Amino acid sequence: MDPLVVATFAVVALLEIIVPLVLGYWIVRKFGVPWRIFGLGALFFIVVQVVHVPLVLVTQTPLYFAILPFGTTAAVAVIAVYLGLLAGLFEEIGRYLVYRYYFLRRDIALTRENGLQFGAGWGGVESIFVALLVLTSMVSYIVITSDGSMFPLPDDPAVQGQIEAVRALAPLDILPGLAERMMVIPLHIAWSLMVLAAVVYGRKTLLALAILWHAAVDAAAVYLVQMYGLFVTEAAVFVFSVIGVAYIFWEWRRMGTRAV
Repeated sequence: MDPLVVATFAVVALLEIIVPLVLGYWIVRKFGVPWRIFGLGALFFIVVQVVHVPLVLVTQTPLYFAILPFGTTAAVAVIAVYLGLLAGLFEEIGRYLVYRYYFLRRDIALTRENGLQFGAGWGGVESIFVALLVLTSMVSYIVITSDGSMFPLPDDPAVQGQIEAVRALAPLDILPGLAERMMVIPLHIAWSLMVLAAVVYGRKTLLALAILWHAAVDAAAVYLVQMYGLFVTEAAVFVFSVIGVAYIFWEWRRMGTRAV
């Protein structure tokens, strides 16, 4: 067991929890937006995933094997587009419904500040869930690499291959996950502002654009990581994230103090 790997797991998980909370705190202090808006973003992300995740689990594998006779590349491409569209549809329509019905009925103003905090909560809780998975991976690493092993390991060659991959982990193998979370949070804020603009300006084309943008990011990530590896994937996510940050500043200035 490499102590540096364990420490990296722990630091990555800690940062994936702390960074979104610090962002939420900064928004509270800077703009006076209550924590409740952050909590609503987190809550409705979970509500959406309660439907979204089971649908993915039930349909992903049958669809992949249905397309597989046409080739692995085609199957990966179809799955990537399918998963991307599901994510875009569920999450962006979810945001739209929350703004359009829940916010207005609870007299929560549709301001850019509230949209910023809502997006921070939405992307933040996703980061926190990923952090919990990282901690699970850390425990698995400790168990598998402990001297003498705490538990008997199966002799199946496929399982042994996975075990060897875990044992070969280095700290640099874990850090890209942290970088991805930090790049995805701005995207969730950008999409939250775009969907907010769709409600404020009464332009459903902005909702459609948010769906397609979200779908493109997820589809690219799924396809590239399978076909070209992790670092190409993270480079693509970085480009999307830069675009997201640029959009946040642009929409922030355009929306100004306007609210519904």
